[in-house]
Amino acid sequence: MLHAYRLRYLESPQAPDAPDSLWEWHQPWIDHLLWHARTFGRQVVHRYFATWQLLDQANTRLWATTYAPCARYALWPTWHAWLVDYRELLVITREVYEGHHGQRGTPWRL
Repeated sequence: MLHAYRLRYLESPQAPDAPDSLWEWHQPWIDHLLWHARTFGRQVVHRYFATWQLLDQANTRLWATTYAPCARYALWPTWHAWLVDYRELLVITREVYEGHHGQRGTPWRL
């Protein structure tokens, strides 16, 4: 008999659309789940699995229906705005460096 745990986000105002999390069975990760639940006021769901295969099937189903269909790197409008500001900051940094040192190049060496 395997003990598995996962966080429950249902009916949470902080994460109304949060997906079901995967089942965790390894002790360090269970400790992280418990810490997270205590810190952020979440619930931990406990479930018994008769075999490793049943646990794997449950996590595979969650992965296939919840995580895999999602875009991995969907770009948000706020991210685009930050990127524009960041690029502008890099240009200003380069201009200041060139003004101080009178040479073209980068202020750091890789």
